[in-house]
Amino acid sequence: MTEYKGITEYLNVKIEEVQKKVISGKIKLLNYELAPIFAELKNGLNMDNLNNSSKTYKAACELLNQKFEELKRLLSSLDSEQKFFDYLKSNPKDVEISQLFDGCWRKVFQIESLSLNFLESSKNKLCKDKGAPITIVHLDKVFSKEEFLLEVPEQNFTEKMIAFFNEIKKRLPCLFEEIFGREQDQAKIYEMFVYLLHLLQLGKLKYQKDTNTLYI
Repeated sequence: MTEYKGITEYLNVKIEEVQKKVISGKIKLLNYELAPIFAELKNGLNMDNLNNSSKTYKAACELLNQKFEELKRLLSSLDSEQKFFDYLKSNPKDVEISQLFDGCWRKVFQIESLSLNFLESSKNKLCKDKGAPITIVHLDKVFSKEEFLLEVPEQNFTEKMIAFFNEIKKRLPCLFEEIFGREQDQAKIYEMFVYLLHLLQLGKLKYQKDTNTLYI
């Protein structure tokens, strides 16, 4: 058992041990009763140890101030918690809530299927403006004695087919559908389709079925 020279030395050691436990996180001053220290100091006070007792009293008061600071932080945190609940009740946007937690984690983690970036990307894809739906217009039947349905003179057909070929060959190779571009006129699409059939038959164009590609 440790021998102490007096009550002040005993209390100084006791106060130092309490400080060490607080710093190490073993105890919190809010859960530690300081009244016995002040009571022992008061009961052991006399003229002989008055000077040393004043130093011990100062150290005990420092502990008491620390306890008040812990209490202030606790009350402040309780107030902040209520403010946070009030904020959530105001229905803030998800982005605003996310910004509140920026820097809360030392190591950044992200689950792709649940991340804000993934949800934002998904929203943008779903909200993307879509073009007007394609309208299919049925053409009137055209009866002709000619084997070819386009009603153009024979000499003009060849010229138009070659002009069409010169126009598209700079885009080749490309997918079959890309030849028609954004053309909406069904008659025009049919005319280009007939040109393609003749160019394929003449060997000026080639078609790869596996890749649906036209090339020279």
